Amino acid sequence: MRARLATWIGVLAILSACGGSEESGATVGPPTSRATPTTSGAAGSVAVTPTPVAPPTRTTSGPAPVAPPAAMPPAAPLPVAPPAAMPPGQVPPAPAMQPMPAPGGTPKLAMDECDLNTKWPGDEFCIKPPPADKGFQMHIGPANYDNPEPKYVMMPGDEVSEIWPATAGNAEQVYYYWRQYRMRHGSHHLIINSGARRLGGSSNAAKDNPEAGVIAPENKGVGMPLAARAALSNSLHYFNFTEKPIIKEVWVNFWYRNKSEVTEPTIEVFSMLGMGIGPGQHVIKHGACSISAPGRLLTIYGHVHSHTGRFSVWRTRGGQKTLIHEAYDWEHPNVSEFSSTVTNPMLNPTGKKDGGFSGVMDLALGDTVEFECDIKNNTTKTFIGANEAEDDEMCILIGDTVGTSIPLLCTDTSIPGN
Repeated sequence: MRARLATWIGVLAILSACGGSEESGATVGPPTSRATPTTSGAAGSVAVTPTPVAPPTRTTSGPAPVAPPAAMPPAAPLPVAPPAAMPPGQVPPAPAMQPMPAPGGTPKLAMDECDLNTKWPGDEFCIKPPPADKGFQMHIGPANYDNPEPKYVMMPGDEVSEIWPATAGNAEQVYYYWRQYRMRHGSHHLIINSGARRLGGSSNAAKDNPEAGVIAPENKGVGMPLAARAALSNSLHYFNFTEKPIIKEVWVNFWYRNKSEVTEPTIEVFSMLGMGIGPGQHVIKHGACSISAPGRLLTIYGHVHSHTGRFSVWRTRGGQKTLIHEAYDWEHPNVSEFSSTVTNPMLNPTGKKDGGFSGVMDLALGDTVEFECDIKNNTTKTFIGANEAEDDEMCILIGDTVGTSIPLLCTDTSIPGN
């Protein structure tokens, strides 16, 4: 039985964490960089080391206690011009964006760019960093694959959630939006914060946001600010349910946006529900989040564990409830991107297939975003929201918005299941 790592309340502490104790970290030299979309900025190397989330969990080895890193002063936010007024959902004209979709209309997901040939599973997830003036790569992983540092190795049966501090690679304040997430096998979540602000994250081993870096015409003004050399806090949940050792390793590329083009600051969504589900109970956890300003929902997905059979999201307007996202695979959650350039899989609740609404998803004052998790507790333990993929449960709504935000804590209801 895996040790409990944190209650759902503890996850809130993760969101506001800005680092932890730090020792000399490993920095892997970046592979040859590549050319992609036109942006601006500067890059830098990133070194990271882990701090286990209290209470400690079992790992092959732990880092030695050391003095915490020096606190970084907060940077002033970048000035942003107000977005141009337009009716909700209307798509303004814009020049063509890059990179373009591959033949057939399907964007290509970058994979296996580093020619790694180690004994560890997951070499194919390594990707090259952006060119130095286009962005930077944050890397968490060993310096030597033949003899990896023990803190990166997970033995069979291990499950761990840790905070890994890092420093952003941009030498000046920038805007970014496109992020590429790649993680070796065994990763369950990555949450990237700077202070209390979420910068991104993934529950999939390979995912781009937006898809393959294609920014839709209506989103040409979106961007997220990032202070120069910002202190980053990375919550990483890994498990090894195999019979052989694995290593923890993550590559994340941040691609800069041209500051002069950013008119719509983008906000990360992270809204969670409480648990308290006893052994043998079947409960549908339902969240209702009020929208306080007009805007758009750019992406959405759910973070759940193995006892959630369904994750659903609706937009409710004037009493009309519209299903916009549904997922049935807890370990590889589908992500719905709402734009004029992406066609999501068709919604199919009857067939219990992953799907999402296709097109621009506008949000108006007075709308409600609702989400729910269908949870069956077939264990002997009460679910409290711990970071245990097989022995506990979570229900979290994650995504991006512009013009508005979705609260961290929404109206939380528990509905008896059938």
